[in-house]
Amino acid sequence: MTQHIVFPLGVLFVLSTLPNALADHGPGTSGGGVTTQSAEVLKPNQWSLSLQNDWTSFDVPSLVGKENFDFIDDAYLTTLTVSYGITENFQMSLSDGYYAAAGAGEIEDGDTLTFDPDGITDLWLSAKYRCYRGPEGQFAIYGGLKAPVGDDDVFNSEGERVEPSSMPGSGAWDGLIGIAYTFALSPTLSLDASAQYIVRGEHFDYQIGNRIDVGAALGWRVWGEAKGPQVSLMWEALLRSVRAGESGGDTVVNSGGNILAIAPGVRIGFCENASLSISTQLPIIQDLNGDQVETDFRLTTALTLAF
Repeated sequence: MTQHIVFPLGVLFVLSTLPNALADHGPGTSGGGVTTQSAEVLKPNQWSLSLQNDWTSFDVPSLVGKENFDFIDDAYLTTLTVSYGITENFQMSLSDGYYAAAGAGEIEDGDTLTFDPDGITDLWLSAKYRCYRGPEGQFAIYGGLKAPVGDDDVFNSEGERVEPSSMPGSGAWDGLIGIAYTFALSPTLSLDASAQYIVRGEHFDYQIGNRIDVGAALGWRVWGEAKGPQVSLMWEALLRSVRAGESGGDTVVNSGGNILAIAPGVRIGFCENASLSISTQLPIIQDLNGDQVETDFRLTTALTLAF
């Protein structure tokens, strides 16, 4: 049941796809990574549009002898995020997406059941406020609210509803709060760091575990100018910790855990207002609760435009 941790439902990953649109250098043309949040915000009255795709590949073990076990081969999440700069230090964003999976199923009492979880994800409304900008860098706080508008009617091959963690929409309201820090180490090297906490709501007598994400990212512009065409290399270190879920008041033992990953990548700035980012998350430690499938890798591509 790695989907409790990295199963990229709209509940889990959408806030991580807020575009790193910068006040001075165009959308995503600097900044250290794709997942780690930047403290920079859009200019007043500036719009940003980000289209991101995440492909997660899982390492599915032999299913022989498994009990109460969820499995999945590949998961795909396409997310559209629209952001708007309201003031010099404040922006708001709206995110939604489409989730699809291959080879999804579960084993219950020795029976192998399959299901098709494809559908629209839940909707995130978020905001970011930059509290400080000066010689020591930039500091921001951000938060969000997830509305349960996604598809939450997914049934397995026996006609039973699957757990909310395995559906595009969880059916519950969630909240998020986070902090972000950005610092220019040199004209071509930047550092981003962020930490966020997601609080889960309950639906269908099921609650996905609350989640903590911590990230640090370096971005190194290896070619081009700050406000023109450029190429940057990215390197992120990401820690994700998820509490075990609860069903009917009981702990779901095969859920939750900790993952530490690195994510090398490249960002191509075509001009001041357009960029393409490509990043690969590679888990180096997976400390999962109970019996769960592990993640092989996650490949992320993101196209960001500003106008």
